[in-house]
Amino acid sequence: MKDKIIGLLKSPVLGMLIFLSVVLTFSLTSSFGQNEDSETAGKFAVAAVSAAADIVNDELTTCPVTTCTTTTTTVTTTIATTTSPYEVIQPDRYAGTSPNSAFYQDRLAVAGDSLALGFCYYGFVPKMHNIAADSVSMWNLDYFTFNHGNGELGMVDSIEEIRPRLLYISVGMNDVNMNSSEKYVNRYREVIDEIMKRMPEINIVVAGITPVCSDCTVVKNSIIREYNTALEKMVKDMDSPQVVYFDVYSVVCDDKQNLRDEYSSGDGMHIYIPCYNDILTALFDFLDKTDFKKRLGG
Repeated sequence: MKDKIIGLLKSPVLGMLIFLSVVLTFSLTSSFGQNEDSETAGKFAVAAVSAAADIVNDELTTCPVTTCTTTTTTVTTTIATTTSPYEVIQPDRYAGTSPNSAFYQDRLAVAGDSLALGFCYYGFVPKMHNIAADSVSMWNLDYFTFNHGNGELGMVDSIEEIRPRLLYISVGMNDVNMNSSEKYVNRYREVIDEIMKRMPEINIVVAGITPVCSDCTVVKNSIIREYNTALEKMVKDMDSPQVVYFDVYSVVCDDKQNLRDEYSSGDGMHIYIPCYNDILTALFDFLDKTDFKKRLGG
């Protein structure tokens, strides 16, 4: 019996019940008086403890044990990010035959000179995606500003304001008679490096300078080709998958390396609507051969 009591006392719950039983027993036995037989009191105490133990055992057997299980739910949230609210804007006029043409054109921003400005002027690029103006060149780039609603900003600052993922740069027609090809590409490289430093996610198409018609006396196509060769080498030396050279000269020239007459807007240098349409068609086919669509999230 002694061992049974010790075993029961090892359980905190049972021990408490037994303790209460002993107290009760002590109270009852004390009422017998000092002359009562101590052996009788001891037997009564043992009987009380045994009875308490039996009650507890019955309760533990009949009462089910409830297990509380805590479930932790982890919620993963995927946030779709965009570089700016101006990243995707539909133009007024679409071009291209590639199945991805509209995808590219909605994201295309154009920076550069008057030849680049034609994309916006004829509706192929919306105004918010235009960072081009008359007479822009690499040697005078810092003198031009653009306003998209937040004040006058330089070209690089304006590009950063729009934060396009796809940027087409066409600058050079105003450089060929004012600069050397070496200085031209060195400055070009500085501009691209600054753009990429500010916008690491951007993808840039560096367009060659377009040719002029055979009767244009402003500049010679041989000089334009010299500049384009230096520009293509610059892009190759950058060795960046985010910067590609687009040979637009070959897209719009005739078999004698001059601008096609039907592409001229009248002065033998600037180009007209069909030319922009064909440039974009060739550009989108060219982009399909790169990983730009994937880089743009498509």
